[in-house]
Amino acid sequence: MTERVEIEPTAGTGAQAGDLPPSRWRRFMPEGSIARYVADELAMDSPALDRWIPIFLFGIALFVYAWLNHHRTAGLNYFVPLADAFLHGRLGLTSAPSYLNEVIPSATGLFYVVYPPVPALVVLPEVLLFGPGFHQEWASIALGAANVALVFWIATGMGARRRFALALSLVFGFGTIVWFSAQVGTSWHFAHVVALFFMLLAIRACQLDAPTALIGLLFAGAFLSRLPMALALPFFLAYLAHRSARERSQASEAFGTLTPATVRAERWAIDPRRFVRLAVPMALGIGIPLAAYLLYNQLRFGSYAENGYALIPGLLQEAQYRHGFFSVYNIPRQLYAMFLAAPVQVAGFPWVQSRALGGLSILLTSPIFLWAIRARRLDWFGLGTWLSIALILIPNLTHADPGGIQFGYRYAQDIYPFLLLLTARGLAGRVGFESGLAIAIGFVVNLWGMGSTYYDWWNH
Repeated sequence: MTERVEIEPTAGTGAQAGDLPPSRWRRFMPEGSIARYVADELAMDSPALDRWIPIFLFGIALFVYAWLNHHRTAGLNYFVPLADAFLHGRLGLTSAPSYLNEVIPSATGLFYVVYPPVPALVVLPEVLLFGPGFHQEWASIALGAANVALVFWIATGMGARRRFALALSLVFGFGTIVWFSAQVGTSWHFAHVVALFFMLLAIRACQLDAPTALIGLLFAGAFLSRLPMALALPFFLAYLAHRSARERSQASEAFGTLTPATVRAERWAIDPRRFVRLAVPMALGIGIPLAAYLLYNQLRFGSYAENGYALIPGLLQEAQYRHGFFSVYNIPRQLYAMFLAAPVQVAGFPWVQSRALGGLSILLTSPIFLWAIRARRLDWFGLGTWLSIALILIPNLTHADPGGIQFGYRYAQDIYPFLLLLTARGLAGRVGFESGLAIAIGFVVNLWGMGSTYYDWWNH
C-alpha cells in the first residue's frame, strides 16, 4: 500500500525559506544608494558574509548596550562576590553590604546567595583576572550582545534567508526588552541574560545535532541561571523524538525548519530505541549539574530541596507574599503586568513614562511576538515549543513578585527563545506590511525605553 503524501505550502522557495522577490526590496531604493547596495549584498550567496554578520551584530549591540549603560555600576551584583567566594573555596560571602539584602546569614558566619549559581560561574574567570572589583554589568553587556549574534545563527539554522535572519536578530536585540537587562547588569537581569545565552546555545546545538550530552549541559546552564526555564524540558524531549525519527529514515530536515515536512507521517514518527540512546547522554548532561546544585543546597541549608528564597529575612512578611511565593491569587496581577500594563501620562516631555516597578505590556514592547500565534503546525517542534512556553508561564504567573525594577515584563524573557522560534515560523520567514509595522512599534517603544534609562524618565 502506498503511503499517502500531503504536500503543503512551503515557507519560501529554493533551498532556504524567507526570501522576498528582489523587486519588493529594491523598488523603493534609488539606484546607487547605500540601501540598494546593502540589499544587493545581503542577497548574494556569500559564506563570508554569513560569518561577518554575527560579528557585526555583536559589535553594534555591544556598542549600544555599553553606551546606554552610561557608566552606571550594577549595585546589586551578588554574583561577583559569590564568584570570589568560590575562588577562595567558600560557598558564601564573608560579609554582606547593606545593599545586598537578599542573602541568608548562617551559623558559620557566611552569608549565602539564594540565586542559582551559574551566573557566578560565568563571571568567575573575570573575577579571577580582575579581582572582586570587576563590574558585573560588563559581563552582562558582552553576553547580551552575544545573544543577538546567536539569534542570527538560529534563524539561519531554521532555513531563513540572510535578510530575514538579520531582521529577526535586530528585532531581538533592539525591539525587545533584552537590551534593558543586558545594559543594567544587576543580578536579577544578569540571570536572564545568562539564561538566554545558554538556552540559545542549546537550541543552536539542537539544530546542529550536537552530542546530546552537550545539549543537556547547555540546557542545565539555562535553568541553573533561571529556575523556571527547567520547564522547557518538553522542547528537548521533542527534539529527541524528532532526531530519533530522522536518524532512522536518514532524513536531513533540521529541527524547527521553516519548510514543513511533506510527509504527514514524518511529523510524529519516533524510534524508541534511538530515542533512549540519545536521551541517556542528555539526561547525564542535565543530571550532573542538577545533582551538583542540589548538593550545593544541602551544604548551605541542610536540605537538597531548599533553595533559600523562603529564608530571606523579612521577605515573607511583605504584603505581596501573604499567599506565599506561588499562588493562583497572583495570576491576575501577573497577567496585567504582562499584557495590560501601560505607560503613565505626565504633563511635560516625554509626556509618557514607564513605571520603574511593574513593567510594561509585552504587546507594547514587542508586538511582533503576536505572530507566534500563527505557528500552529502540528509536529514535534511545535508541540515541544508551545508546551515549554505554557509550563514556564506557570511559576512566573503564580509568583508573588511581578518583577521589581524593570522596563517591560522581565519574566517574559524566560519564554523569549521559544516565542522567537514560533514567531519566525508564524512569519514564514517573511516580513510583510503588518508585521513590519509591529516591528517598527517595538523599535520605537524600546527606543523610548532607552531614553527612560539614559535620561531617567521613570515614573517612580
